[in-house]
Amino acid sequence: MKFAALIIKGTRLCNLRCAYCHDWRVGPNQTMPFPVLARLIATALQDPEHDAVDFIWHGGETTLLPIAFYEKAMVIQARFRRRGQTVNNVIQTNGTRLTPEWLRFLRANQFGVGISLDGPPEIHDQYRRYASGRPSFADVLHGIHLLQEWGIPVSVLMVIDRGALELGPDYIFDFFVQHGIKQYGLLAAKPTNQPDAAPGTAAEHYTDPATMTAFLKRIYDRWLAHGDPTIRIRELEGLRQRITGERNGFCTLRGGCLGYYYLIEPNGEVAHCDLFLGDPRYTLGNILRDDFATIRASARMHELREENERALSRMRACPEFAVCNGWCPHERYLSVRHNPHHRADCCGLRDLIAYIRAHPPGASPQLVQLGQP
Repeated sequence: MKFAALIIKGTRLCNLRCAYCHDWRVGPNQTMPFPVLARLIATALQDPEHDAVDFIWHGGETTLLPIAFYEKAMVIQARFRRRGQTVNNVIQTNGTRLTPEWLRFLRANQFGVGISLDGPPEIHDQYRRYASGRPSFADVLHGIHLLQEWGIPVSVLMVIDRGALELGPDYIFDFFVQHGIKQYGLLAAKPTNQPDAAPGTAAEHYTDPATMTAFLKRIYDRWLAHGDPTIRIRELEGLRQRITGERNGFCTLRGGCLGYYYLIEPNGEVAHCDLFLGDPRYTLGNILRDDFATIRASARMHELREENERALSRMRACPEFAVCNGWCPHERYLSVRHNPHHRADCCGLRDLIAYIRAHPPGASPQLVQLGQP
């Protein structure tokens, strides 16, 4: 299916000051005005290459915008949605400002919700505090429980930084079980993008692929031993589905993401994905001036695609390439600059893929065989 995923920075204002975050801003012009919102939605839904469009509402903190902002977005989507076109809405929030009014809106409009929670309070409150310095863990956990009570699909995102590594994967897995959180993603900590950094440059808040692989292997062991198939860990589920030939929507395993995933800033600026924030090479245009066909055909997009293809060509001999598709381009972007053990012929997932392949749920030999590329 032809699709687009739009990561929309409706605002960059935020009520938290997370230690590793690159996204929040202060001051004027940090909220998307109506003309940008309307033009973005109309242009995305009218594009003949977009049979499906995911609207991924990001911040800053998305709930600092009034509900009316999103109500207007729903009206515009209904106006421009084409017959047979699939439209999904997901909102990413820190969960501290959820009210009955917000919950009614999210449920009525079938929003999926992602909440950032960095595990237990001894980690979460180390990194994710209010602008005043007050800890946020209790408020975030309350927000998760509210969503669960209202029957709204919620997925937790946790950043694996030094604090989580020190506590260890067993502690983290048990924490999620204890709090009834069954759908979550585990993200390696990422430093601020440094486009001109030399290979091997040290970086704060960077969990390299080898460290993350060791962490995820143990999480996978615990998941297998726990035996609850309703627990869905995004990174591990994505790899298992790729190994067994199932469909999955995890973007980092897609390979050719350029021209499908877009970041849209409050001023209408369009870039490839939000992960490349701060590197002007990934800015592709402005939605007030350019439609998506123009952006896809641009010289900058062509240059980025060629660069990505050259990198992928060096990995295709890897026996696990059919599973990882070269992994996320931004993981490679960081590894080249900050990982002293970076290899151009391996994205960094080979050991984890081989481990999951060798230890399938139920240890079914048939399942292992089906996963062979």
